[in-house]
Amino acid sequence: MSELYFQAEEAYKNKDYTKARKLLEKEYLEKKTFRTNYFLFLVFLKIEDYIAAYETANEYIRQYIIDNEKFKKYQKAAIFAGMNVKLQELSNNIFEYTTESEQKEFDKNQQTLLTDYLNKNSKLKLIKQLSYLGVFPLFQQRKILKDAYGLSVDDFFINTKKILIDSNIHPLLKSNILDDYRKLNLEETVQYTDYKNTVKILDVRKLKEIEEYKIYKKIYKEFKQLPMDDFEKDLKWKEIVLKLMVLYPFNNIEQNLEQNLIYILLCNDEFKVLNEQELAFSKKLEDYIEQWNNL
Repeated sequence: MSELYFQAEEAYKNKDYTKARKLLEKEYLEKKTFRTNYFLFLVFLKIEDYIAAYETANEYIRQYIIDNEKFKKYQKAAIFAGMNVKLQELSNNIFEYTTESEQKEFDKNQQTLLTDYLNKNSKLKLIKQLSYLGVFPLFQQRKILKDAYGLSVDDFFINTKKILIDSNIHPLLKSNILDDYRKLNLEETVQYTDYKNTVKILDVRKLKEIEEYKIYKKIYKEFKQLPMDDFEKDLKWKEIVLKLMVLYPFNNIEQNLEQNLIYILLCNDEFKVLNEQELAFSKKLEDYIEQWNNL
């Protein structure tokens, strides 16, 4: 261990957590290890910087998951960082690897912490903002929805499902909400508007990860065959994935558009000339991505 680490330990023993934080942040910047990560995490908990604690722990999340006591501390950081919904999504992924008694212990701890958090943080204003989310500019919509992760799962679902049919909500926000429902293993049916603002009914249980859809696999295969250098391909693919998320969960793409979807997503006449309908569709997707990227 370095001299900085020893100095941080001494500061921690003397309850000088501000000094310990500065020393450990410098140490962690020079050399990242789980030992330093966990020590820094504990310091963040002491000074009640829960967002920093949560973000720090996520860099070594596997090590926190495999240690019950560390995971319970992680639960506190996540909940008081306003990330209860994300914590539940993580819990759903790891519960199959835990015993029944461990699951009950983690559930009880999470509920106790959430009750404490909600007692200190009124949810009434947030719920009202969610009810009128469409009147806010996009950057505020994103912040309000992030704040909604601090709600209980039931409150999150009840207060976000109405958003899915609001034509004033960006489709990427809607697709993120739907993906959260999938990760939460919700057994619900919801209404949502597709990219044409047509109201559809969706069984949440049928949602899949974007990479599991046939249309995603088809587009990826076609894209890999296009003549581009690796750097250009990397940039283009990230943009294409964003556009695919606008269309998620792909239930209502018209068949004639789907045929040339890779070229529509590229928004480029270099490989294929698009017809008027395809160009209009491509322009609409470009506009959505420009709105999203210009925040």
